[in-house]
Amino acid sequence: MKHCLMIFAVLLSASIVAAQPSIDVGGILNVSSAQPTLAPNVVFVIYGKNLGPATIVVATAPNYPTVLSNTAVTFTNINGGSAINAFMYYTVAGAVTGILPSSVTPGTYAVRVIYNGQTSSPQNVTVVSRHFGIATANGAGTGVAQATIANVNGGYSLSRYTTSGAGGAGNFVNSPTHGGDSISLWGTGGGADAQNDTGGSSGDQTAAGNFKVTVGSRVITPVYTGAVAGYPGLWVLIFALPADIDPDCYAALQVSSNAELSNTVSLPIAAAGQSACFDPNLTPAILSKLDSGGSITGGAFSVYKTINAPATTAVEGVSGAIFRWTAAEWVAGGASRSNRVGSCYVYDRTLPRNGTDPSAPDVWLDAGASLPLSGPNLTAGAALARTTLPSGAFYGFSPTPGTITSGRYTVTGNGGTQVGAFTVSTTFPASFTVTNWDSITAVSRSQPLVINWSSAGADIVYILVSTATSIGTNNRLVTIGCIAPAGPGTFSVPVSALSQLQPASTTGTSFGSISVQGSPNPGTFTANLVSGGQLDFGTFGASVGVSKNIAVQ
Repeated sequence: MKHCLMIFAVLLSASIVAAQPSIDVGGILNVSSAQPTLAPNVVFVIYGKNLGPATIVVATAPNYPTVLSNTAVTFTNINGGSAINAFMYYTVAGAVTGILPSSVTPGTYAVRVIYNGQTSSPQNVTVVSRHFGIATANGAGTGVAQATIANVNGGYSLSRYTTSGAGGAGNFVNSPTHGGDSISLWGTGGGADAQNDTGGSSGDQTAAGNFKVTVGSRVITPVYTGAVAGYPGLWVLIFALPADIDPDCYAALQVSSNAELSNTVSLPIAAAGQSACFDPNLTPAILSKLDSGGSITGGAFSVYKTINAPATTAVEGVSGAIFRWTAAEWVAGGASRSNRVGSCYVYDRTLPRNGTDPSAPDVWLDAGASLPLSGPNLTAGAALARTTLPSGAFYGFSPTPGTITSGRYTVTGNGGTQVGAFTVSTTFPASFTVTNWDSITAVSRSQPLVINWSSAGADIVYILVSTATSIGTNNRLVTIGCIAPAGPGTFSVPVSALSQLQPASTTGTSFGSISVQGSPNPGTFTANLVSGGQLDFGTFGASVGVSKNIAVQ
C-alpha cells in the first residue's frame, strides 16, 4: 500500500492559484496525463479562478463527498438529463480535483463548478468509456513514467535513468528497467468500476477493456489492469517487458484501450547488467545528474539545405547554439530525445498558442561575437553571426542560394563570456533524393507510410511527420520522428505511430507536414564552460532534404 500512497500523491498534485467561479479554457483534464478526454471513475482536475477557498481543503478517502468546503462539480449531458455530482478530492481557488462517478456514460458533458452558491459558466468535455492516463515523474503527463518495477527492491522502485537510492523495506530506489522486468504503470481513467468509487475493486479488466501497452514498436498485452482497492480513481496496469527489447533511455510508452490512446511517455531501459539506460550521447554520470535534478548543457549546430514545397529553391545555411536545459526541460522532451537508429518516437503535447514548449531550453550560452566558418564555396571571413534573443545567443549564417555544396565544413569558436574555444567539422552529403516524394500526397493514419530515397554520403535519414491542431486557445502538436539507416534506401513509418496524429489539411487551423532529411553521422566536440566544467555533448550535423505541408487522413 505504500506504493499506492506515493503514486496517488503524485496523481493528485496540482498548482494552486488564488469571486464568480470560472474554468480556464481547456482546463478540464485527466489528472495524470493532462489530456482533455475523461472516462468514468477518472480522477480529473479543473483549473480556473475562484473555484474554492484560498487554502486547500482535502477530503478523506475512500468515501469522498460530493460537496467539499462549499465546492461542488457537476457534469450534465448536453443532450439532456440530470446533473451528475462528482466526488470531491480537494478544492482550492485555482484548482479542484474530483472523481467522475462510474455511472457516467460516454458523451459530451457541460461541466460547472459551484462555490459558495455561485456557479461557473459551463465548459464542455468529452467522456469515453476508457481513456487511461499514465502518471509521470514530473506530474505533468510528460517525460519519464512514474512506473515501479516488481523485481527491484521488492517493488519499492521508480523507473529512472540510473540506479540510486538507499534501498531497504519501505524505501524507494531509482532504477532503469531491463528486458524481462515486471512493470507497473500507475494512472487513472481505466473505465467504470462502481466498487472503486467507494474504495473497492472489481479486479482485472484487461480483456474487457482490450488494454494494450506499446513500448517502442513492441505491443504487449498486460497481465493485469484494474482499479486499486482503497484508492478511488487510481488504476494499475502490470506488464512484462520483453526480454529482447532494445535498451533506450527514451523508449516511447503508451497504453491503448478500445482504440483510445493514453499520453505518450518514456520508459528508461538499460542493457542487461547495466545500471544506466542507453543514450549514445550522454554518459551514466550525466544521466545520474538528470535524475538528481541537475542541468544539461550541449551544443548543436547544423549545415542544411531543404526544399520546402511548393518552392523549388532550397533554403540553406548554417546555424546553432549552445543550450542549457534544466532537468525538467530535458525530461519533458521524453521520447523525442531518442537517437536510436531504426526506430520512431511520438511527441504529443498541448501548449497555449504562442506558448513555449516545456522541453525547450531556457538558456542559450554566449560562445563569442561570431563563429568563423570554412568550407566549399565560402569566402574568406565567412562566419555565423550572433543574434541576442531573450533566451541568449543564437548563431546563424545565411548564404546566397546555391552556396552550400558537398564537402567538409568547419565551425570554430574562439571563446565567449560563457563558453570557451572549440572547433568541429562535418561533411555535407554529395546527394540525397526522395524518389517517391511526388507520390506522397497525403498521410493515412491507418496505413504504413513508405519513404524511398537514393543518397551519396548520407549515413542516416530523419523523417518527421507532424500535425498542428487548434483547440480553443491552445495548439495540440503531435510529432512522429523516425531515424532510419540510409543504406536500405527505404523505411516504413508504422501505423502504431501514425495513428496518433490528428486529422489535418494542408493549411488553416489544423495542418500536417512532412520532412525527410539525409545526413552523415555528425561531428562531435566539447568545450570548457567559463563557470566551470565542460559541455555534456556537442554535435555538428549536416542535412539535405525536402519538406511540405500535407493532409493527414
